[in-house]
Amino acid sequence: MDSIQYRRALLNTGRIVVGVRPEQLRLPTPCSDWDVRLLLNHISGGNLMFAEVARGGRPDPTGDMDDHTLPDPGTNYIASADSVLAAWAEPGVMERKVHMSFGDIPAPAAVSIHFLDIVVHGWDLARATGQDATIEPDLAEEALDISHGLLSPELRATGVFGAEIPISEDNPLHDRLAAFMGRRP
Repeated sequence: MDSIQYRRALLNTGRIVVGVRPEQLRLPTPCSDWDVRLLLNHISGGNLMFAEVARGGRPDPTGDMDDHTLPDPGTNYIASADSVLAAWAEPGVMERKVHMSFGDIPAPAAVSIHFLDIVVHGWDLARATGQDATIEPDLAEEALDISHGLLSPELRATGVFGAEIPISEDNPLHDRLAAFMGRRP
């Protein structure tokens, strides 16, 4: 994945975030136990967390999230996306190891994890709010490649990710990605 794809993924999810209406904040999402408000907080909070990681910080292990839906989720998301893009663009950052809650990893691996998270949760948010959930084919393909390298049976067994949903290879890439990540397209 390159920096242009990463930026496009953040922008595409931003388009969806901006399209969320206040009356949709309590709607359920494909992420079990999360409504739209919690998903928005995860997405914007994740951007800020990955910006902090890129700057050499450590994620907050408590998982405490601010409410990024007030006063406006779109404005907050755009600011958080700008922050994470600027942090990863700093000279030398991609040559370092960064601190994640599960250990230190190379910076490109952290960017890949965030890319996958932002693409899949953009799809989740679009589905929950009745927006177009289509993911551009090259972004969906990259996210699917990352997910295949990341989601082991052991990781699925922790319950963080659902079981893969069987789907035909004839389905669009974004539906195959969603199904691999445990969502019903």
